[in-house]
Amino acid sequence: MTTSNKRLIKQTGKYALLTAALVLFAGPLVWMLSTMMKTKAETYKVPPGLLPESLNFEAFHRLFDVQPLMWRWIQNSFTISALVVLGAVISSSIVAYGFSRFSTKYKDRLFPIVLMTLMIPPSILMIPSYVLFTKLHWVDTWLPLIVPAWLGGAYYIFLFRQFFMTIPQELDEATYLDGGNRWTVFTKVIMPLSKPIVVTTVIFAFVNSWLDFLGPFLYIKSNSMFTLSVGLQLLIGQTSQDFPALAAGAFISIVPIGLLFLFAQRYIVEGVVLTGSKG
Repeated sequence: MTTSNKRLIKQTGKYALLTAALVLFAGPLVWMLSTMMKTKAETYKVPPGLLPESLNFEAFHRLFDVQPLMWRWIQNSFTISALVVLGAVISSSIVAYGFSRFSTKYKDRLFPIVLMTLMIPPSILMIPSYVLFTKLHWVDTWLPLIVPAWLGGAYYIFLFRQFFMTIPQELDEATYLDGGNRWTVFTKVIMPLSKPIVVTTVIFAFVNSWLDFLGPFLYIKSNSMFTLSVGLQLLIGQTSQDFPALAAGAFISIVPIGLLFLFAQRYIVEGVVLTGSKG
């Protein structure tokens, strides 16, 4: 077998593997997009067709007709996610700034403790958290979903701290010589240079909040205050036989996430890579 034939077989195997992976991961998405543009009758055909007979967006009209609160749920999800993102960026960056720039004898002891909290399963904290928020009378409000984000997150603190350590401390010293203080360094030097990790944190925090089902399901009781993730579960019971409408609801839920990753993927890669460049 010649060298060119070996190279051809190797390339063919590589593309076959990539094609199989593409079908595995993109298949459900393609099927969802196809289903939401079908009529009800088309979804019951045997065997089912991959493509709709014609472009049909009636599923979206039925979706909003069956559940008039759909727009409210979308708005609720955006509001909660935006506040969570804001809290995660502000609180985690401030804590990480202290770990990366302040010199105290407790710094090296506290940071491992912060990282150790990542090993605590969320299920263990579920009951104590519910009891605490009940005593605070926060049940059936958005506060249990928003306030914890403003207290810092261990993973986001780690990302910010690692990124801040890649920024030369000579910039801090130059700012002090110009009459600045620590807050000036943080707001005028560190944060403007940290756009990649800020964008990365924004995306991670938004996705986690947007897709969160357990939190809203536990703490929110009023239908008008539901998030989209909880509302879609309620919708399954109302339109369990209307597969195009369910697919339309699923499509609405993934659009913001897809747009975020589409426009910010470069910052995600850059931010994650740089966080590991210095210990």
